[in-house]
Amino acid sequence: MFSFASKRLRVPDWRGWLPPLALALFMFAALLVLGGDRGYFYRHGGLHDFATAKTLAIAENLSPEHNFRLARAVSLNEDGDFEYNLYGRFPIGVYALAKLAIMPFGDDLADRLLAARILAMLMFCGAALFSYLSIARIAGSRWVAFAAALAAFSGLYAIYYADSLFGDGLPGLFGSALAFHGMTVFIQERRFRQLLLKTCVALLLGWLVYALLMPFIAFGIGGGALALIRSALASDDRAAAARAAIISLARSRCATLAAVSILFGSSLLAFNAINEYTTYRDTEFTRLPLFDSVMRRFGQTETHEGYPELEWGNFIRRQLYRAGVVSTPYAVVRAVGYDFPTIEPIATPLAPAVLGAAATVAALALLAFARQSRVLLATAVLFGFCWVIPMRHHTFTPGHFAQSLPFVLMALAMFAAALIGARRLLGERVGERVALAAGLAAALVFATSVFLAGQRDRDPAEAEREKTEMAEFDAVREITRGKRVAAFQYNSLRDRVNYYLAGSYKTGARENDCDPRGLDFAVSPRRIETPNPLIPENRIAFLYEAAALPEMCRAERRALEASEPTARSTFDVYLQDGALAYLKAPCEPRDYQSPFFIHAHPADPNALIAWTWREGHPNSVMQFDGACILTMRLPAYLTTAIQTGQRAPGGERLWEVSIIPPLDAEALAFYDRAFQSVASEAPAARSGFDLHLDGDTLYYLKQPCDESDTRGRFFLSVHPADAADLPEDRREHGHESLNFTFAPPDGVVFNGKCMATRRLPGYDIAKIQTGQWVPGGERLWDAEIVVGD
Repeated sequence: MFSFASKRLRVPDWRGWLPPLALALFMFAALLVLGGDRGYFYRHGGLHDFATAKTLAIAENLSPEHNFRLARAVSLNEDGDFEYNLYGRFPIGVYALAKLAIMPFGDDLADRLLAARILAMLMFCGAALFSYLSIARIAGSRWVAFAAALAAFSGLYAIYYADSLFGDGLPGLFGSALAFHGMTVFIQERRFRQLLLKTCVALLLGWLVYALLMPFIAFGIGGGALALIRSALASDDRAAAARAAIISLARSRCATLAAVSILFGSSLLAFNAINEYTTYRDTEFTRLPLFDSVMRRFGQTETHEGYPELEWGNFIRRQLYRAGVVSTPYAVVRAVGYDFPTIEPIATPLAPAVLGAAATVAALALLAFARQSRVLLATAVLFGFCWVIPMRHHTFTPGHFAQSLPFVLMALAMFAAALIGARRLLGERVGERVALAAGLAAALVFATSVFLAGQRDRDPAEAEREKTEMAEFDAVREITRGKRVAAFQYNSLRDRVNYYLAGSYKTGARENDCDPRGLDFAVSPRRIETPNPLIPENRIAFLYEAAALPEMCRAERRALEASEPTARSTFDVYLQDGALAYLKAPCEPRDYQSPFFIHAHPADPNALIAWTWREGHPNSVMQFDGACILTMRLPAYLTTAIQTGQRAPGGERLWEVSIIPPLDAEALAFYDRAFQSVASEAPAARSGFDLHLDGDTLYYLKQPCDESDTRGRFFLSVHPADAADLPEDRREHGHESLNFTFAPPDGVVFNGKCMATRRLPGYDIAKIQTGQWVPGGERLWDAEIVVGD
């Protein structure tokens, strides 16, 4: 199926040992810098840290006592039987490794967390090492391999996830790099059993390796099929030759590899499915969490219907954006102004998408220089796309940017193919010098990237708070071990608290229930006056006897009712301490059966944000004394406006309110900086407002300015260079109307200044007409900006 050619490297002299030793040194340095200290949980913040917390919680609960169920939380019902909150989406391997990593570190939460982060860093180093070993074999040059590996693992996403431990992330990338090395050895030395073993190990760590197997097996079977077809056509008995060809393909090693990987992966999935089926005995198989997760990942539910990010054009642009960011070293990303941690923007910027497209085309074009290794490098290039396209409904969301990690091997193949091409064009001696220079440059970039990432930790005050939180939960665990404990009002930190309380029987479905029956303790992030907490010195995690639960619920209601609601509708909505609280009294179950949502608009239109949309599950609603309360955390970024409410399963909004956060000192400082930054450039036009055009964003600035300057309605007409780009209902008009009022999220008045921001369509624009009307229809001012030639 494949052409075999050995490129085994000779046993090196002392100079030949320099590249691998240097790589090991750089990886060890990265482990020290990026591993963080033991004192706090979240080095970056963001979705992947919650996933790490989930991994640790499952690892803590993994034991023969629970039949090795993958449980985020274990509880005891009133009959004394175990109840489980299972999370069986990924293979057991990553959780078993995490369990082995944390076991020697006693019962200290911080020590166990540090052990897990070191395990993740070792996987980061291991992925880089196996990438180096593969490229060294493919290129026949250790310096080419050194340069390509360091350059690829300098990318922003690789460094961002270097200490994160969860199935679709670094363990999956490590397993894929291991399997890629197995493929390389197989093609060069026909060591098929090694490939099978490495593939199975990779499957134990995650499903990413399937996306690597897809192109590899397709190339192998496709190449063999073409050869057999030519042979059959040349045969006198074509029917017999065709039958022989089919039998030969079915018995080929590529077919065997496909069969083994499918069977082994299915057995891992079956283990999780059996645990779920025996746990949720009254649940139909098609309603098990695992089945639902599989269907959702492949877009067989209605969860994501109507999202513009799922349109193929937008989706491919986002993947090219990811490929561009992966191919760019973190030091360069920081130099051009991207902040850390990076979380994908609402509207994917064009520049990284163009860079990703160029990187993909370059990687494929450079395969012309690879000769015998073309199949391997092509497999690495296609790896990322073979993952994200089938998983489109899972990978499109901004918070799931971990799905970009497979593109690391595309960057590896691109850099390696470029240096292989240099060796062919310039000759081996000159090409090796070029590879050495590239290696030194990659080492500098990698070291700078790691240093910059290590310096960009979270706010020291927040880190200190998390250290305190973890230390106090250590004390809580001492008292609650083996007891039944409710985690009260910890909805937004559920996975982290699952990790903290592993070993206690934390309640699951009744997490916010105010009924103390069947419970021993309750822990809350808030202190109440009576009774006193059981650990008086605690400042964050307050532990009470379970009998205090009703009073804790009443105190929560009293605290809300002591202030005026920020907005009123079906529920009263309160904005407080970085969260929204919803209160309704009287309240019935039908009032909270539909999901709650938050849509938060970032103040910075170019911000890289964690999420703009969040939903609260009805199970998180706290019910007592005829009232119900829900608390949902707001994003960490500065917001100009928030829409929140409830929506029916079909997407219809049952009620909705808008909330404008107050302009505090942080917001005023942010807007001042943004105003000065935009005003420092010459405007594209001047009229009632100064108009600044920056890429696809139009800014309106005025100083001095107050509320009276923003009355009425602002009109904005966008004329495309090609009328076919307009929506069908606007083509006869020749322009698109994006009119707005000068209010959040579009406009803000502050410190004697006015600033509005409008996103423009992504198509080529010929001209822009804009201005301001007042209620009587009078036009106060207008202006025109010619964009095209």
